[in-house]
Amino acid sequence: MKIIELSKKQFDDFSFNHKLASFYQSSFYGDLMAKNGFSTVYLGLVTNEETLIAATLILTQKKFWHFKSAYSPRGFLIDYTDLELLDIFTDLLKKYLEKNKIIYLRIDPPIINIERTKNGKELVGGLNNEKLVKFMKKIGYEHKGFNSFFETIKPRWNVVTKIDSPQNLFAFLSKETKNKIRKAYKKGITIYKGNQNDIKLFYNFLDKKMAKKLSYYMDQYEIFSKNNIYDLFFAKLNPTIYMKTSKELFERESKRNNKLNNMIQESHKPKKRDELINKKMNSDKLLDIYKSDLINSNKLYVSYPNGVVIAAASVIKFKETITFSEGGYDNNFKHFAPNHLLKWAVMNEYAKKGYRKINHGAITGDFSFDNPYYGLHQFKMGFDGEIEEFIGEFDLVINKSIYHTNRQIKFIKNILEFKKAVK
Repeated sequence: MKIIELSKKQFDDFSFNHKLASFYQSSFYGDLMAKNGFSTVYLGLVTNEETLIAATLILTQKKFWHFKSAYSPRGFLIDYTDLELLDIFTDLLKKYLEKNKIIYLRIDPPIINIERTKNGKELVGGLNNEKLVKFMKKIGYEHKGFNSFFETIKPRWNVVTKIDSPQNLFAFLSKETKNKIRKAYKKGITIYKGNQNDIKLFYNFLDKKMAKKLSYYMDQYEIFSKNNIYDLFFAKLNPTIYMKTSKELFERESKRNNKLNNMIQESHKPKKRDELINKKMNSDKLLDIYKSDLINSNKLYVSYPNGVVIAAASVIKFKETITFSEGGYDNNFKHFAPNHLLKWAVMNEYAKKGYRKINHGAITGDFSFDNPYYGLHQFKMGFDGEIEEFIGEFDLVINKSIYHTNRQIKFIKNILEFKKAVK
């Protein structure tokens, strides 16, 4: 066996048909990263008969002098259950990387660590890849640990929805999620698909502490859209619809309230009368809500007669999976629950088109109520979510002296920055 460099076409032909295929291991992603400071190479493992049996996109960046670091986004396209094959590939890869002055190669395979229930507990009798982690450490990989938060390049903990029946998708959402979707709809939130002219608008909704430069998203749209794997979606508040819906709901509830009032007056049975009074009290509360909505919708119409965009999300389509990539919302309109309706609209659209898995993205591995990210967990799990926990990041160290010196420099730098911050 030997390692060879592949053309983009050779790599994509293999990648797209592999069971671990993802947009991260594609020439599309390679092209995007090449425009944003990385060098790319596509490697393949071939047998003596020239049959391609494993491959990977590797991104490299200059570190010291002529030395570089490397990253295989979401790991190799290889059968990780074939430990002998993984060992051979690793050994040949080390030699290739050493020749090319690579200090270390980081990988983060989308391999399940421990199969878990919806509440995050280990599934009895479920999948457990402890053996694989131990083997990878044995053949030279340094495991970066089982982190619970967002310390890794790509998230170790994710929420996914697996779609068996698109027709029953809404039925499996949590009660709270359903209510918020209905609420957003009643309050005049509509969802629409954006285009290249909307990238700056999309960028405005991103957390600038976490987001990349605007140029990255311009490149991403250009490259991914050309290959039909990228969409932008926006949630827009339309005050005219909000006013119309609020008026209709208020008028309908007013009629019901008057009817209940008359029934109370006519009722002579104490038990029935008490039941009607309770219904009337609930109706009074609804009337107050609808009246408040009617007032608010009029105020919003004055401020935003043409409506206002209040949330955005980017979506990557690859094979049968839809991935919510990035997004955000205007905190001033959080109570309108735009993210709930936006996520549901996207899920519903792509489920009907045949997509069978929705990746909602990162959560933490801490499922306690006092976790500051508990709300994020509940939001994503509300869409009939399941937890996927991956085995984490590994460094294949090629030049140990430079690798460990670099880690010591980083450690000292972090201490100095901390001391400076707390002065």
